[in-house]
Amino acid sequence: MTSQTFMAYWLGYNEGGPSLEETPDSVGVVALAFAVNAPSDQGDTITLDFLTSKHSAQEIRAGAKALQARGVKVLMSINGKPNWDGHPGGWGNLDPQVYAANVKAIVVDDWGLDGVDLDNEDVSYTPDDNFVQVIAALRAALGPDALLTLPVYLGPVRDAYLAQAKDQISFVATMAYWNGVAGQQALFEQYADLVGPGKVAIGVADAANAGQNTAFADLAPLASWNPSGASKAGIMLWNLNAAPPAETAQWCQEIAANLS
Repeated sequence: MTSQTFMAYWLGYNEGGPSLEETPDSVGVVALAFAVNAPSDQGDTITLDFLTSKHSAQEIRAGAKALQARGVKVLMSINGKPNWDGHPGGWGNLDPQVYAANVKAIVVDDWGLDGVDLDNEDVSYTPDDNFVQVIAALRAALGPDALLTLPVYLGPVRDAYLAQAKDQISFVATMAYWNGVAGQQALFEQYADLVGPGKVAIGVADAANAGQNTAFADLAPLASWNPSGASKAGIMLWNLNAAPPAETAQWCQEIAANLS
């Protein structure tokens, strides 16, 4: 057994593919992708229409409950990229307390999930103190035991805000999936300087993400690797339900067998 986390994303906007209930037993955290930050005229909240575009809310809720019943933590991943897939959301200028209260009402009070994943990767937006306050407000609203994670890859200058938010977050997961082992380790170290090595997971992506995928041969070295004198947070997989089920099962088995 390992204390490191094996996290993976499940895509509600992907038609077909394995159900949530078919998630391999080795996966300990599943993030539902994606809720989207709402347009400004709807207030500081999130919408679930993209998450439920190919799978109904009823189906996804039932799958999440089934996973939780066997001890898996289930998160709502929130994408805030402005004008993404027709959604004009965004991360800037949110009212932290209002947003956090609305997110809690949907994610925890209504859906009964275990936390949130903040997919803030808009290259045109450099997170500032407002986003640090959003993270702090979410931590206060969700409570100390909720998971609060962020995928990252844009580097320590753009993501310097993490040094101010490190005590509020559970961990970050790098998502430069296409890098080889040395490149993955170098990016890990950059984020470890911001939040500490124990709060950085390494992200990998399967062959369904052609051109941005991780080489299968790199899975074992990445899963087994730890920085000198410390332990990484774990491994993140993108994703559970786009590749053929046999391939997904193979990737999960390889990660779990080597995670240390």
